[in-house]
Amino acid sequence: MSEQRIGEPITVLAVKVKGREVRVSFSNGEKIVFSVDSFTDFHLYAGKEVSDEEMARIQHLSDQDQAYDYAIRRLSQDSYSVAEMRRKMLAKGFDPKIVTGVIDRLTGMDLLDDKRFALTYAEDVGDLRCLGYHRIVYDLRVKGIGEDLIATLSFPLENEKKKAERQAAVLDRRYYRTPYARRILKINRALLERGFDESVAHEASNKVAKAPDPELERSELEKAFALANAKYTKKYTGYELSRHIYAFLVRKGFDYDEVKSIMEEHGL
Repeated sequence: MSEQRIGEPITVLAVKVKGREVRVSFSNGEKIVFSVDSFTDFHLYAGKEVSDEEMARIQHLSDQDQAYDYAIRRLSQDSYSVAEMRRKMLAKGFDPKIVTGVIDRLTGMDLLDDKRFALTYAEDVGDLRCLGYHRIVYDLRVKGIGEDLIATLSFPLENEKKKAERQAAVLDRRYYRTPYARRILKINRALLERGFDESVAHEASNKVAKAPDPELERSELEKAFALANAKYTKKYTGYELSRHIYAFLVRKGFDYDEVKSIMEEHGL
């Protein structure tokens, strides 16, 4: 590639159309990509000379095209708040002024709308992912949704209960081999982490968790006892051995009376 001399006119070397893009090479080494629509704003062809001023406008329009195309690709894959889209575009390296222009263009086309985004996230996403009120509000704040919009959202108690119960049922199946008391604690904790109120989480975990299967509980207790016994007999005897095994089984969530019973059976 020949080096462009100062003051020497910039010449179009080649124009190539690829899909919905037009790629133009210039004698100064620049290779600029346009959308087909933007390309028509300039009468460019191989051999044409362009001024520095025109070159600057060409580059600016190309940068706008690339920023807009990036935003459209993101929106075709997922929904975004205005703040999220701005952060992603800036992180991609687009000029802040161009980003502002693209954001304005997208909001004007109704492709970006914080009110719609907040409502969709609170109702559809929250329901699909079984998220409680606190988690939804937290997520929306992180995504840049203002308090004024958050205040317009409603979270009916009955809907919160239904979501919590659906998630509790999933968790109950996941932890079915866990001792009953500990299973309820794990379900309750998981629901709290998903943003449900303490009262809602407590009610759902107790309502949904299936009653313990005595045979399964006993089988799991015996396995846990064998594990604890093998672990602690290497270090302890007598009272210390008994104390460590008892603490281990209680931490696992087994019923106190059942723990006491199996230890007595083994002479501890």
